[in-house]
Amino acid sequence: MAEDLYEPPGVKISQGDILEKLPTAYLVPPLQALFARADGLMGVEAEEHPDFNDRHGQSIVATCKRAKALLLTRDCEIDKPKVKHWVVAPIVPLSLIPGSSHGDAKKNKIFSLLYLPSYRDVLEESVLVLNYPTTLSKDFVESAKRILSFSDLGRKALYAQHIRWLSRWQFSEIRCPHCAVSFNASEGMTVRED
Repeated sequence: MAEDLYEPPGVKISQGDILEKLPTAYLVPPLQALFARADGLMGVEAEEHPDFNDRHGQSIVATCKRAKALLLTRDCEIDKPKVKHWVVAPIVPLSLIPGSSHGDAKKNKIFSLLYLPSYRDVLEESVLVLNYPTTLSKDFVESAKRILSFSDLGRKALYAQHIRWLSRWQFSEIRCPHCAVSFNASEGMTVRED
């Protein structure tokens, strides 16, 4: 099955590319703002600081993990020069998920996770974590090493699990309103019984 889900990265970067190492950011309250001090270093202040700039953006303290990630931004946005930020989701080794959840993760019963079988020596058995997306400057993504990409079947699995996670819908066929292509979204995926 893994051979059907993946393919080598194409010439151009695209949705479904798996990248070797990208940051995923996590914010934990309260926000702490970063300000340049007179000595050239950065100082940390509470978000109530009068110079906190909500309107134009403010540098803040955040937690960051760097790991494999999948590019979620659609190709039609990637191709537009004006789109400067892309969305990625982290890929976590299955071994880091609690053992009691492995079976459900492998059957895609955990809607926020998409199971990714191992692929040769490129990708260990993992899950794509859909509920921890991060928006990055496209420069981060473009400079990262692309190690693998989803095939058409892999993209369909991504779309089906992403829709299931967002909507909790139970469905068997999806038809794209733009190009009229349809596919059975439940093929190979467990659909929750109501």
